[in-house]
Amino acid sequence: MNKITSHIYMTNGLRGTGILSTNVYYITDTKLTIIDTGYKGKLSQISRDIKKLGYSLSDVENIVLTHYHIDHTGNLLKLKQITGANIIAHIDDVPYIEGRLPHPCPKALKHLKFMERFWNPDPVDVDVKVKDGDILPILGGIKIIHTPGHTLGSISLHIQQEDALIIGDLLANTFKLSLPSREFTVDIKEEIQSINKIADMKFNIVCFGHGLPLMKNANDGVKQFSVKLKKYHS
Repeated sequence: MNKITSHIYMTNGLRGTGILSTNVYYITDTKLTIIDTGYKGKLSQISRDIKKLGYSLSDVENIVLTHYHIDHTGNLLKLKQITGANIIAHIDDVPYIEGRLPHPCPKALKHLKFMERFWNPDPVDVDVKVKDGDILPILGGIKIIHTPGHTLGSISLHIQQEDALIIGDLLANTFKLSLPSREFTVDIKEEIQSINKIADMKFNIVCFGHGLPLMKNANDGVKQFSVKLKKYHS
């Protein structure tokens, strides 16, 4: 497990957890908050991480989802059943998380029927439906930033006390800053607009769904990437 700040930790792995897995984040406070849950089969690792932090599964109060994709929600149902935690997600992603709408399957996988079944995780009811600008009463206040594009309801989390931003799959940092896969992104133009949105914010650290965090002057790195995008797509 990697320590990002005194209150933010993430699962340990090669270059974050790379393109074939997903980072899970832990926010420590009087209770514990989990950000995203990884692919199915990561429950044992999550349980070990929680114990290393000095908590038990019963201490998990919130599970926040940056978006509904299976690599971020794979262990959601089991964690909900074990912990009883509040499930928190943007209102636009709620129908997919709750199973009222099917997850859009990437075109490249449509001919693989078994992949379509894999792509749809177990439905879970969302307890707290958030929107842009909402403040979660965690660690002095975590601000919800609606950053659609990858999915309609993708969010970033501004943890102001830690001067950090957790952005899910808005960007990746497996080898260098990059856009998420177009196959898995609903609207790439809206994705770029969301990147421009966070590029105008102030933060020192940025944490990704895939890849290592930027630990210093991260807003400068994101801003430079945003400028390159504008030149490329102008």
